[in-house]
Amino acid sequence: MNKEDKRGLLVAFEGIDGSGKSTQARMLYEWLLSKGYRAILLREPTDGIYGKLIRKKLRNGDASPEEIYKLFLLDRIEDVSKNILPALKRDVIVVIDRYFISTIAYQGASGIPIERILKDHQSNKIPFPDIVFILDLPVEEAINRLRRIKKEADIFEKADFLRKVRSIYLKVDKYIPCKVVVLDATKNVKEIHNIIVNFVSQIL
Repeated sequence: MNKEDKRGLLVAFEGIDGSGKSTQARMLYEWLLSKGYRAILLREPTDGIYGKLIRKKLRNGDASPEEIYKLFLLDRIEDVSKNILPALKRDVIVVIDRYFISTIAYQGASGIPIERILKDHQSNKIPFPDIVFILDLPVEEAINRLRRIKKEADIFEKADFLRKVRSIYLKVDKYIPCKVVVLDATKNVKEIHNIIVNFVSQIL
């Protein structure tokens, strides 16, 4: 995306399930509003047609990695067109809970070539975030957290798979030309929030 076409700020939160990214995304959004900034909070998969289908298929485990990847791409193209890009052009700060970095990590771990993922997103003009926060958590701790809130794990919540996902997350800065900040997700929630606010404040 050309800089002249993008005036807002895009902040993405990433991490394996159970890492606390959704909590931190919401806390940053609320902090931005409290400081008088114009901001929106989004998440992917979205609540649109493709997003709902993704959740259904992941719960049922009845889709191939290729099908899931294509659905994620369609959902993201729609999200960028309807939500992200219009907000950025209005100088709004977009805070998003999961973005295409999740696709690099999860679908990459599922066998979709990362080079293909990057090419597909580039050809569809998916904007890069200004900053990506990765909440890094050991897989065993993530699973323990998930077990407290879910009776059954979905297809993406298996230990060996999550280890592959985490490994990609920790080297994702090799693939994307934007600032990537890896945070220790075992720390206190407020402490993590303060670190995030410090980084975002510098950009603002």
